[in-house]
Amino acid sequence: MASVLGDVELKVSRTEGHHGNPIEILEAVVEDKDLIADFFRRLDPHDLEAVADSLASRIDNGCNLFIRLDKQAAYLGEIKMAAAGDVISVRIKVNAFPARCEIAQTTVKEFLKDLQGRSESH
Repeated sequence: MASVLGDVELKVSRTEGHHGNPIEILEAVVEDKDLIADFFRRLDPHDLEAVADSLASRIDNGCNLFIRLDKQAAYLGEIKMAAAGDVISVRIKVNAFPARCEIAQTTVKEFLKDLQGRSESH
């Protein structure tokens, strides 16, 4: 988690899987806009593009953006998206007013476009 989010406070909860296997859930709340932007900047440009191209299926009616990261890559300090397997599930609450899925999609699309523009100018 530290390699994905940096030094943030973690909340740990324990539960049990369908087959009785122990599951540990680590949660962190990040409100710092710079940390959030840094998270997206660290994503591979192809992954950023994939997120932008699939916003309709990634944002729910509660204006939450969902991304699945490769847990093994994160352990090695890389942030890259995962298709399946051992993942870190990331849920990002998008500030959209009024709180509608379409507005959240537009907000994220503009954010990612701005982020890509800034990284190209550096």
